[in-house]
Amino acid sequence: MNPSSPRSAHQLIADTVGLYRRYPLIFPVLAAAVVVPYDAIVLGVTGSGALTESSLSAGVGFLLTLIEWCLVGPLISALHVHAVREAREGGSPRLAPVARQGLRVLPVVAAASIISGLGIFAGFLALFIPGVILSLRWMVVAQSAAIDHEGWIPALRRSAELTDERYGHIFIFAIYVGLITMVPIFLGSLGFEDDPTTAVSFLVGLVVQIFSLSFGALATALLYFDLRARSEPAAGQSAVTGGDSPRTEHSLDPRDYSDQARPKGWYVDPNSPGRMAYWGAGDPPDWGATTRTPRKVRRAWQESQDQDR
Repeated sequence: MNPSSPRSAHQLIADTVGLYRRYPLIFPVLAAAVVVPYDAIVLGVTGSGALTESSLSAGVGFLLTLIEWCLVGPLISALHVHAVREAREGGSPRLAPVARQGLRVLPVVAAASIISGLGIFAGFLALFIPGVILSLRWMVVAQSAAIDHEGWIPALRRSAELTDERYGHIFIFAIYVGLITMVPIFLGSLGFEDDPTTAVSFLVGLVVQIFSLSFGALATALLYFDLRARSEPAAGQSAVTGGDSPRTEHSLDPRDYSDQARPKGWYVDPNSPGRMAYWGAGDPPDWGATTRTPRKVRRAWQESQDQDR
């Protein structure tokens, strides 16, 4: 997994599977550390497991959904995104340090998740389409809150910035993740529909829930870092724009290099300056992901073209 190279939706899914293979215990254990105590409490109070919550009363079902929304999901997201950051930086994620980091940022992650969830719910109630848009806009709000740790309002803003004009990419990614995580839950529910209270149904539901929540959190953590990589053009040309972000020394114009000598990075499309493309995807290097050209970069590009005329 290249930390700086933008990834397609199917590549993100492949990277998720690759991380499971590389660290076969850490991610399931992180999810299980949250899910097992929660499911045990639910079983003790209601007598139902994860696959049979639909048999509960509406009030109890709503309360459990609220707890999962406000606590279980945000904590698993925070734990997974910190573990992914450790892996991307060349380290080996360890349970205790990752757990400390996740618990430390849980309040702001939970707040950002609750506020974004309320907004999305209101959007679906209004005209449905606003709910879809807000779901895409705030897809990585928990991850932004966990990594930046600046508060829930900056997390909402940061998620909106990262997802801007990338809704198609995120929508395809969400379909992949939804199919992978929801199909096992659906099949498990069907399998124990006639006998929902056995020990086997509880254990199967527990395993399925751990897998679904862990896979979704891990994949979305990778999406978050992918969106950050795609936003790097806005920070990557400070030598040209005068910003304070990390410098990128290569020219913005891909025509200044041959294919063999062109450095990896983002370049303005000469035929459509409103878009940038990433050079360096694959082996041998080729053109990969595209993104909107930031205003400052486009202005600097246009000025350089005017000077060359």
